[in-house]
Amino acid sequence: MERAIVSAATGVMSSVLAKLGELLHEKYKLAKGVRKDIEFLRSELSVMHDLLYVMADVEELDALNRGWRDRVRELAYDIEDCIDLSVARLRRAGGDASKGGFFGAKLARKLKKTRVSLQIAYQIQDLKALVVEESERQKRYKLDGLTGSSSGVSTNNKVDLRMCAIWEETKNLVGLDGPREEIIRLLMPAEGEQPSQQVRTVSIVGCAGLGKTTLASQVYQKLKGHFECEAFVSVSQNPHMKDVLMKICSQVGATATMGDDELILVNQLRERLQHKRYIVVVDDIWHSDPWKIIGKALVKTSPGSIIIVTTRLKDVAESCCYSHHGRVYDMRPLDDNDSRSLFFKRIFDSEEKCPHELERASEDILEKCNGIPLAIISVSSFLAVDVPQSPDHWNKVKESISSPLPGNNKSVETMKSVLSLSYFNLPHHLRTCLLYLSSFPEDYEIDRDCLVSRWIAEGFVNADPRESLYEAGLRYFNDLINRSLIQPWGVESSMVVSCRVHDVILHFLVSKSVEENFLTLLDPSGLSPSLHNKVRRLSLCSNYQENVVSWINSIKPHVRSVAFFADCCKELHPLTEFKVLRVLVLEKCESLRNAHLVNIEVLLQLRYLSIRSTSVSELPNGIGRAQHLETLDIRETKVEQLLSTIVLLEKLARLFISREVKFPAEGFSQMKGLEQLSCVSILGQPLSFLEELGQLTNLRILEAVCFDMVINYEASEWRIFTSSLRSLGSHKLHFLDFKVPCFESWTPIPVDSLFLDLPSLRTFSIAVVTNIPNWMGSLVNLELLHVQTALFTPEDVRVLGGMPALETLSLKFWGGEKGPITIRRHEFQRLKLFSVGKVGQLLFMPGSMPNLKHLSIELVVTKNPYGDLGIQHLASLTRVDIHINAWGQYTERVYDLEAKIQSMVDTHHNRPTLLLSRWTTKRNCYRSWEG
Repeated sequence: MERAIVSAATGVMSSVLAKLGELLHEKYKLAKGVRKDIEFLRSELSVMHDLLYVMADVEELDALNRGWRDRVRELAYDIEDCIDLSVARLRRAGGDASKGGFFGAKLARKLKKTRVSLQIAYQIQDLKALVVEESERQKRYKLDGLTGSSSGVSTNNKVDLRMCAIWEETKNLVGLDGPREEIIRLLMPAEGEQPSQQVRTVSIVGCAGLGKTTLASQVYQKLKGHFECEAFVSVSQNPHMKDVLMKICSQVGATATMGDDELILVNQLRERLQHKRYIVVVDDIWHSDPWKIIGKALVKTSPGSIIIVTTRLKDVAESCCYSHHGRVYDMRPLDDNDSRSLFFKRIFDSEEKCPHELERASEDILEKCNGIPLAIISVSSFLAVDVPQSPDHWNKVKESISSPLPGNNKSVETMKSVLSLSYFNLPHHLRTCLLYLSSFPEDYEIDRDCLVSRWIAEGFVNADPRESLYEAGLRYFNDLINRSLIQPWGVESSMVVSCRVHDVILHFLVSKSVEENFLTLLDPSGLSPSLHNKVRRLSLCSNYQENVVSWINSIKPHVRSVAFFADCCKELHPLTEFKVLRVLVLEKCESLRNAHLVNIEVLLQLRYLSIRSTSVSELPNGIGRAQHLETLDIRETKVEQLLSTIVLLEKLARLFISREVKFPAEGFSQMKGLEQLSCVSILGQPLSFLEELGQLTNLRILEAVCFDMVINYEASEWRIFTSSLRSLGSHKLHFLDFKVPCFESWTPIPVDSLFLDLPSLRTFSIAVVTNIPNWMGSLVNLELLHVQTALFTPEDVRVLGGMPALETLSLKFWGGEKGPITIRRHEFQRLKLFSVGKVGQLLFMPGSMPNLKHLSIELVVTKNPYGDLGIQHLASLTRVDIHINAWGQYTERVYDLEAKIQSMVDTHHNRPTLLLSRWTTKRNCYRSWEG
């Protein structure tokens, strides 16, 4: 059966229609009258589905239409739950052979199926009556199929699945270079000046959407290499202080365990930071109380240390500075020139003026954005993706952005208007996926793969014929980044692997979710659950009192998704009462134990289960009977051995584990549905498992690790693994990430003959190899390569340069700098992003890398003087990041090299953005700027 889509617009109506059609199949042998009722339901619900779809594009419905819409959507949920439970009972009845011998068992099954069929008949009649009632109400009150507000613009834009460079422009917003350098001057000593003997603090204060976090992040990225300890943490409006302190501990290397209370964590931090130079960013503080705790942990007796605070509130900013002898930095909206520059750059990829016929409309739109970068980014991204470049269309956008009323908070009102415009012009599937982000707390780092897997489990993703559901979900994810509705965050191998949601956007999404009864959010902010609607999705962001526990128990029969970000296991137990649950997220639940998961298999619709970062030590015996389970995440748990029954999960598509986990010795090849496996350790596994790994014909993504100090590449397990890898390469494997340690005594991977025959690979990350093998040039479909190599020769450049599909190359060297490297004409024809680390000499010849947009180089100054890098020959270049390392006698050469680079960029016909920094043995010679 074709996958039916669930959406915020129509609820599960599409899914219900598909399942009603499935019930008509002969295998269920329902009575003729029941089949007739089902056909009637399908006909009526189809009309309702069409009307719901039209209503979804109307921003403001009147009370009658809104009430009818909500009731019909809730009715669809109830019908689907009824169908799912009924089908499950029919299947159980057909397989019940517990009574008597053969004939007794057969009779028992028949009687039970007859009884279940009668129950279904009665339920179908009840549902039919409800549907008739809503249909009559629609006719009685003449509820119309309203005309939506959609602009009708095409949404068939091509989205770059790699997202190699597009997202990075969010780090370099127009108008931030001046503030960044001013804050660095406040914090860092000038040349020749000794480091401060005090902790220096700057509080960045400003309204929502100004870019405070972005500014703090840029300063942090430029300075963190100068300090012994570093941390960047977000506090947000309702912080869990233990979690905040734990995050600081983990980043600065302080010893901490989940059992430590706040006082112990503060003492651990004080002990770790005592007499060490540190840099800490404390982002998004709303109250002075959290700072009192964090401030105690950040000791004042660490000369030369730096603290950066961001907040919307002036009194909080002053309070933080008062306790740590700091300065307040007031962020201001962008001026007219910077606003225009940011606006045009994001639409036309240029800071030049827009076409003459669009000038008036653009000025009017910018006036309504009030110089708020987030508003400008949101509306310009919308114009670039969804709106034709014509005055009529742009004027319609201008009219859709309402001006703030006198006395209102202008930034909030502007953002609300802009976001409403962006939201209602999204395709329906993207609206649903965006709304789902309202289940996460403020400033939460959202793992990309987990998010996509949850979208799939909820039924939000619909794949094109030639792509998997995961690839379709990844396309959705990248589309939302392209539209600037989510912020890229974590990056691995030049790919975005996590995101965050700006708190202004999150508040908008929460309000829409509550309005649509899409998700019920329980947190300390005061959002109370509706008492009139059934709860379908539940997000818990804090611990609760006993009066909420009884409410949670009352809603269990209807909830299909539960996610929480606090220790709420006692409130949720027993989990088996969530009869229609599809998604269960129990991450970071300190009190979760093995007993809580017993009988998890009775959740017949469960598709997604995450117990990541908990104390669970083994999976329940019945896990193999959770036949609909598609995603299982047991990373960072105490589970060390998978049960043999895990191989019975034939629909499991994504398995996330820690590298300590061992697989069962037999049966792994039965898991034909597996598409993604990470991160499996090669060493210590049963040889039969490594052999059966090659039989997973649908495996697309494999993340493997090999973390022993000494690796025997002649051992059986290594040879069997590489043989299986070649088998996978002949099927669907297109993503391979192979991680190894980089110890000084470690031997690089000999890849000359071990990784042959991987024709389908599109993404390949491996570290560390002995050399670049010739066979790598045969990877004709490879688009992204991240490789760390011990040796590098001119012939290696030829091999990599001839790869026909390569668009992103990250090249690192193990054991010191390499070079000289010369890139010649006709090499790297499709490359868009080139990152190379610790190179001694580098030269680009005319005609090389004709499509390169982003160049990132780490140059090492040696005895050989640098000449012309040849940057002027890179015809498509728009951004250059160069970091210069120099030691001892070579430090004086840095200034000449910087001047040469600046001159090359200045004379380049594209005038690319230059981010130039240096690191020398003289710490006070640090410098960073943009040109």
